[in-house]
Amino acid sequence: MATKKPPGRGTELEILNAIVRIATLDLELRPMLQRITDALAQKFGWEFVACVTVDRDRKRFTCEAVTTTQNTDIDVGYSRELGSGVVGEVASLARPILLDDVLTAKNYVETMPGTRSELCVPVLHRGELVAILNLESTRPREFHDQLPLVQTIADQIAGAIHSARLFQQAQHANRALAEANRRLEELSRTDGLTGVANRRQFEDVYEREWRRAQRAKGPIALLMIDIDEFKKYNDRYGHQGGDDCLKKVAETLKAALTRASDMVARYGGEEFVVVLPGSDQQQGIATAERLRQRVEALAMPHEAATSGNKKVTISVGVASYHPDEKDRGETLLSAADQALYGAKHGGRNRTCAAVFNSVAR
Repeated sequence: MATKKPPGRGTELEILNAIVRIATLDLELRPMLQRITDALAQKFGWEFVACVTVDRDRKRFTCEAVTTTQNTDIDVGYSRELGSGVVGEVASLARPILLDDVLTAKNYVETMPGTRSELCVPVLHRGELVAILNLESTRPREFHDQLPLVQTIADQIAGAIHSARLFQQAQHANRALAEANRRLEELSRTDGLTGVANRRQFEDVYEREWRRAQRAKGPIALLMIDIDEFKKYNDRYGHQGGDDCLKKVAETLKAALTRASDMVARYGGEEFVVVLPGSDQQQGIATAERLRQRVEALAMPHEAATSGNKKVTISVGVASYHPDEKDRGETLLSAADQALYGAKHGGRNRTCAAVFNSVAR
């Protein structure tokens, strides 16, 4: 049986240029290789074209793309051990194998029903095996004179795979960098001890919510919170005990907030602040009491406390206002702080609300 005449130089240049264009336009490995095998099958009339990548560390090869004119289903993505079949042998030896008639070959593993000839060529980039180009035909000796052409095509595919992998590495590096930056940003806005927002994040959120309240002409409330007699607690239980107390109180405050828009932040030392967007004075007081009661319910011992129950408690100052465009948020914060002062000097373990009709402008 006569073999197919090898394509001319013009056809060869056309397909090489096509591979370059595909590699330029599509840098995702599997879609790129699929477009290349499609182009090869269309240009040369090959019945079966497949490209598999090689992982020498895992000693396996994986099918990345298949184009066939035969009525057969071949799953892209299947993986086999190196040494399995003709493709596996090429992967192991990194040299081409031409079978003019697979019926005489001992190592042929059927992929396309009716295959009579097969050509497998290693795809090498700077001497490293990265893939294998596999061609099959239902006619014997189909690829007898086409090894030089297919090797040239394989060299071009090697460059395309290298570019795709560089792109994948860059994408991975960019994702890792973005995640690292996100975590750094999160750390810069989170209190390292308690895990709640820090003062920087509070100031950003408070400014944003204050402006939103100005635009909506709605209320906003602040709670200033202080752990009662915390210095005495530190002196009695040590700094580690004090840190554990701060973490437990912060965790309790955060868990007690019922709306996603509410935020608790560590304001400094044993002080916390809570932003309650859309909350009026009555709602602020209700939230403050819920937080106070939750902390009291922890029943954490505080033997150095002057109060009768000898437990860790908090005092809360509440302030709420409907700001307009000329109002400043600093005064509401000051009002909440003054209310906290009133709660502390009124006996501790209580909530005190600020009363005022306007804020400074």
